[in-house]
Amino acid sequence: MTAIQGRPDPGDTQRRAANPASSVWVSASAGTGKTKVLTDRVLSLLLTGTAPRKILCLTFTRAAAAEMANRVNRALADWAVMKEEELHEAIAGLTGAPPDDEAMGRARRLFAEVLEAPGGLKIQTIHAFCESLLGRFPLEANLEPHFQLMDERTATEIQSEARDYVLGRARIGGDERLAQALAEVTSHSHEQDFLELMAKLSSSRGAIHGLIEQHGGIEALERAVYARFGVEPAETVERLCEAASSDGVFNEVGLRRAAAAMIKGSKTDRERGQVIADWLAATDTKRAQEIGDYLAVYFTQAGEERKKLINKDADALDPRAVDVLSAEAGRLADLQARIRAAIVVRATTALLRLGAALLDEYERLKSAHARLDYDDLILRTRGLLDEGRGTPWVMYKLDEGIDHVLIDEAQDTNRDQWDIVQFLTHEFFAGAGARQVARTVFAVGDPKQSIYSFQGAEPLAFANMRDQFHRNAEAAGCAWDDVALDISFRSTEAVLGA
Repeated sequence: MTAIQGRPDPGDTQRRAANPASSVWVSASAGTGKTKVLTDRVLSLLLTGTAPRKILCLTFTRAAAAEMANRVNRALADWAVMKEEELHEAIAGLTGAPPDDEAMGRARRLFAEVLEAPGGLKIQTIHAFCESLLGRFPLEANLEPHFQLMDERTATEIQSEARDYVLGRARIGGDERLAQALAEVTSHSHEQDFLELMAKLSSSRGAIHGLIEQHGGIEALERAVYARFGVEPAETVERLCEAASSDGVFNEVGLRRAAAAMIKGSKTDRERGQVIADWLAATDTKRAQEIGDYLAVYFTQAGEERKKLINKDADALDPRAVDVLSAEAGRLADLQARIRAAIVVRATTALLRLGAALLDEYERLKSAHARLDYDDLILRTRGLLDEGRGTPWVMYKLDEGIDHVLIDEAQDTNRDQWDIVQFLTHEFFAGAGARQVARTVFAVGDPKQSIYSFQGAEPLAFANMRDQFHRNAEAAGCAWDDVALDISFRSTEAVLGA
């Protein structure tokens, strides 16, 4: 590759990213050579003497893992049989410096070393890595040693079985709290929406379990939700409307005068004034029941306060009416906010209770059959590696085996997956350790491609994790580099410029 006039040589940038002595965070747009940089970094690590078993490269699809493994193996196979001058040129292009005889000899031996290495190069999806790790330490992960990974069809069948059991408990099983939760959730959703909601709960069980565990149980979590919104459990929509419709909580005298003036005004004012007058004349109970019509006097269907609460002719009959109506609109706006909060809280706590029951039954059924699904692989591995609950022996064995972690498509890494990466690399930046070797983290991704939130990823997490790893490396005195790949090889300069 040659430099375009006025721009840096893309080869130099890619060599910076592949530098095996530094931890590197790469922001790369589509078509800028992400897979090439990943491949080059693995080749550079091997060339500088890193044993194949010490490298872990995590991708997010089997196709990506296969493509990268093929590229690495193809390059190593070529190195083994290249003519001397061709190999010299290839290594110089990779490292940016002419190789010595030792590097040339090592390059020719690498293909055989990788083939003979137990398990070969660890280039795998994060789910495959987690499955193999749990297979090594099933008892430490509280799993049956003979556990099996479910396919999506089997997982869907077990989820359906769990759902049917929970719905049966709610309807005829005598579980009153669960029945109330089901009634609340179904009041907000149609049949198809409900089924999709149940599936969403299953895919979010890591977050739900985490919340329940964090708060010490579903009851405590429900109380925390109420507290977060500033709503009391007794504050139902009905009671809020009743309280807002009681005598003495609004300016009855002023509103009666305003209504009388509006009834003498334009057609719109007459209609709204009559609604106010009728509402004021009703009993407290009827006011609460008809508060929707009363709210329509002050707010549009979109819930916004009307720009004009009274027109000019009626306003002239009672100059104080505007202030009275504005004050009432403010009171009712507060009421609507509290109603919305109460609705959200009740729906959320009902969903959490229903979700907790559903997930508990799903876990029971999986455990009975010694099955795991793909989400379990991540969650169980995270629990296994968590220093607060995991086994020091597991971390010790892993720390002995991995010196370099590479993450492909890092923008699609979710919170639980990042936790796994952090657990794996914790000792990399812990300062002086038992093994004095350079240990690195490499991540490449493009936040722009995370718009679909694949597997629950958050686009902002890419930058947040970069900053966190950077701080860790800096505090430990380890080399760090931020690299941006922004020269596309998939299109012409004119198209890119446009």
